[in-house]
Amino acid sequence: MRHASLLHAFAKAGLFTVLFLGSGLISVAYAANADDALAVSVDDFKYRDTSNEPTDQTAVHEKRLRAFMTALRDDVTADRRFELVPSSCGPNCPTDGPALRDRLRAASQAGAQILIIGGFHKMSTLVQFAQTVAIDTTSQRVVFRKYFQFRGDNDEAWQRAERFVSEEVRDRLLESRSHQ
Repeated sequence: MRHASLLHAFAKAGLFTVLFLGSGLISVAYAANADDALAVSVDDFKYRDTSNEPTDQTAVHEKRLRAFMTALRDDVTADRRFELVPSSCGPNCPTDGPALRDRLRAASQAGAQILIIGGFHKMSTLVQFAQTVAIDTTSQRVVFRKYFQFRGDNDEAWQRAERFVSEEVRDRLLESRSHQ
């Protein structure tokens, strides 16, 4: 029952509708040479807070989310196995419907093979969830999706979460690339 309520919460946040694009680990038509860098675009993630805490933390969460996104993109840029393609979408990127297909098309036209989207959901004072979805821009199929849970809502907790999410995303992209 707990999982059903989490799924409902994410669905309300607009984070699950993209999952209808595909499922499972999909073989993706990446560059022919395995030594070629994988072109990845990373859209800004969404943030939703349903913790009902008495203090409005919107500004703090926006700052931490911007820092998270900057660090995630920096990690992709620093890893020579990947090439970061700038996102064509601003902070209010839709996570589903025709607009997502348009974003995938724009990312593909910019040279990205993979588009990374995601979001955070703060459930309580100490518990936050993150969802990351990687989508092949050509086939518009989900390469992988991963859910993370992290504790804490301070700079240190967000930095730890970013390092872990970044490593997992890059590992999963390389793993899916090797299954072609």
